Amino acid sequence: MTNQKMLSRLDEVLRDRENLLIITHTNPDPDAISSALALSHLVRERTHLDTSIAYTGTIGRAENLAMVRLLGIKMKKLNRLNLERYDALALVDGQPGAGNTPNLEYDIIIDHHPRRRDTHAPLTVINPKIGVTATILVSWLREGKVSLTAPLATALTYGISSETENLGRETRPDDIAAYLFVYGKARLRILAEIIHASYPPTYFHTLHRALTQAVSYRQLIFTDLEEVPTPELVAEMADLLLRHRRITWSLVIGKFRKTLILSLRTSNRKGDAGRLIKNLVADPNEAGGHDSMAGGAVPLDSDSLNQYRKIAQDLRERFARLLGHAGASWKPVIDDTRDNESDPAG
Repeated sequence: MTNQKMLSRLDEVLRDRENLLIITHTNPDPDAISSALALSHLVRERTHLDTSIAYTGTIGRAENLAMVRLLGIKMKKLNRLNLERYDALALVDGQPGAGNTPNLEYDIIIDHHPRRRDTHAPLTVINPKIGVTATILVSWLREGKVSLTAPLATALTYGISSETENLGRETRPDDIAAYLFVYGKARLRILAEIIHASYPPTYFHTLHRALTQAVSYRQLIFTDLEEVPTPELVAEMADLLLRHRRITWSLVIGKFRKTLILSLRTSNRKGDAGRLIKNLVADPNEAGGHDSMAGGAVPLDSDSLNQYRKIAQDLRERFARLLGHAGASWKPVIDDTRDNESDPAG
């Protein structure tokens, strides 16, 4: 389906509607936030509907908080809204049943993750051949000749660069074209403030634990953060640990309330992290991802750290086994780095 046909279908789906609620996945990242903002702007310009953006979970990462604050992005907590007020629902950067989205009946679904068998809506646009959901929205804005505001362009610029690690991870030509289009309209000073947002003290406590508890075996690295103040820190630490010399796979877990959060990263272009993480967890619906990055959220029976630690131990051993290293002899990363800088991976 061409962009023009998708826009026509969007108009058709929203015809005679009055209030559109755009929902992101749980704990929205910059791609989800900027995609929701772009869809809101597009719909307002084309149909003049009232639009709102809602999310579940938290926005905890320093850069994400700075993005919302500095760009004046208005987002509401879903559990505080009366859904009966809205006669149209959209879901961006996620799909129902994936474990990180509200299970509702949507009129519009826009995502870049592999399509789930049960994903259906009057307008469903799933494109796993691109690296960023925001790329879809940029193409629609361009096709519809909808002008971008500077805050929206800044949000989209950061959404694309953050999701692709500055166009270096799972980036496709369409993502690059979208980035170049919005970058020229972005407020670079604000973009710099978002990228270099100040971290709270809890970040450094988590960083300390990530490093002191990290263990490695050959090309694998694993760390258990235990209690985390925000779920996003798990993914942030997974990205960081993947930069360890000779490491090609990083798995980081943490406990947020009654949920075990997993984040998996790989620099192996053929790694298929999304498939691996589904084999890591008991229920494949609790996790998903792409070739180089994946995540999941496993509900816990209670707040008991004992139950959590038991699952954590099992995940570490299964992680090694699935990558061909059953019975791995894990070594502390800090000691490895101190003792032998030339071979830090163990």
